[in-house]
Amino acid sequence: METSLIEQFDKARYSLIKWLTVGWTIWYGTFIAKNLINNKLIVWFIMVVGFIGWIMFIVNLTKYTRLGKKINSDRKLKEALNNEMHQFYKYKSSFWGFCIIIATNSIFLVILFFHQISAVLVCELTLFFGILSSLIAVLVYNRG
Repeated sequence: METSLIEQFDKARYSLIKWLTVGWTIWYGTFIAKNLINNKLIVWFIMVVGFIGWIMFIVNLTKYTRLGKKINSDRKLKEALNNEMHQFYKYKSSFWGFCIIIATNSIFLVILFFHQISAVLVCELTLFFGILSSLIAVLVYNRG
């Protein structure tokens, strides 16, 4: 029975991270896109879609936090689900996020030699791609 509970929590964690990734992509992607478009009707539609993504992100983040508290409250679950490999995968996904942030900033630095870009847009895109790459890396490592 414990093995099935461990498997259930592991699947639930993977599913929540997957929906966190989808919610982040929709929410923050539309947040960036609405600043680039001038048509008010399209901006309104983008804001509605972004609000749905924000709700998806917040709901799954809350569920993920609650799941983490459940896992940490039981010693056997914590040992099985937060083992060394899980910690290693978290650090590895943070490394990928950091690499993507450096690469994104490097690309913008090269682009700035030829075109002027808003600093706010550069910061938003760097944040978007850094977090998105970390979330995707967690999904890839947890599935393998």
